[in-house]
Amino acid sequence: MLVILTTFHTMVFNIIALAVFAIALWEIRRTFKDNNTDAVFVMLFILGAYFLMQPYVPQISQIALACFFMVCYSFSVVINFHSVDFRTVSASILFGIYVIIGFYSILNMKTNMPYAEFGWDSTFMFVMCCTIAWGADVFAYFAGYFFGKHKLAPTLSPKKTKEGAVGGVVGSVVVTWVFFWLYSLIKPVLEGTAAVYDVTGKQLAMLAVLGIFGSFLSMFGDLFASAIKRQTGIKDYGNIMPGHGGVLDRFDSVLLVAPLVSTLSFVVVNRGGIFNV
Repeated sequence: MLVILTTFHTMVFNIIALAVFAIALWEIRRTFKDNNTDAVFVMLFILGAYFLMQPYVPQISQIALACFFMVCYSFSVVINFHSVDFRTVSASILFGIYVIIGFYSILNMKTNMPYAEFGWDSTFMFVMCCTIAWGADVFAYFAGYFFGKHKLAPTLSPKKTKEGAVGGVVGSVVVTWVFFWLYSLIKPVLEGTAAVYDVTGKQLAMLAVLGIFGSFLSMFGDLFASAIKRQTGIKDYGNIMPGHGGVLDRFDSVLLVAPLVSTLSFVVVNRGGIFNV
């Protein structure tokens, strides 16, 4: 993970993101394998490659891209009418677009905050996105383990509790504060300057709001992924990461937090950097 972070501001990270997205597509295909068609996933990969390789690919009219998508979608159903199910194909496409938006939001952070102007700020935004999601997950687990009594969503995720959810929100805020403070110390070292970056109360308040909303989105992203697994009768989306499952199992919460953090990057750009917010 640390090695990958050093490539965040380069095209290498886009290629890595595309490779991870390809694995996620394979997991979606595995989830909706019955009465489906491979043409759908080829179309989704092409669509994902276009967005995830921005700005390193030629720009295409959004109308032309939408037309291409609509034609491929209709053809895949009509040509394979006797072997595909419309609901399965539609679910695959919608889930694929959901994943594309999440990954694109991550890459959009570095597009909004170019390395030449903002240094490692965009990399920190990505790390913060992960710490909000995974921090909420870890703290929710321990809070639920020690204090959990009331089920949060017994049908979707029997082990999740309301007490765990509260612990996840608090933990997400605390972890976000800690990482922001650490970044204030590391940033001058990365830049090779003697600059001092102060952590203000206003910044901590903003991060608290981000942590609260982000942790809620993280939990809903997790529950959304669980809902699909329950309805399709699978335990995990994949098994490439022992103890974690697949890409979608590990990044289900990050995918929903990323658009929020990516939106925040616009605010950061307008203010001239993270420590000017």
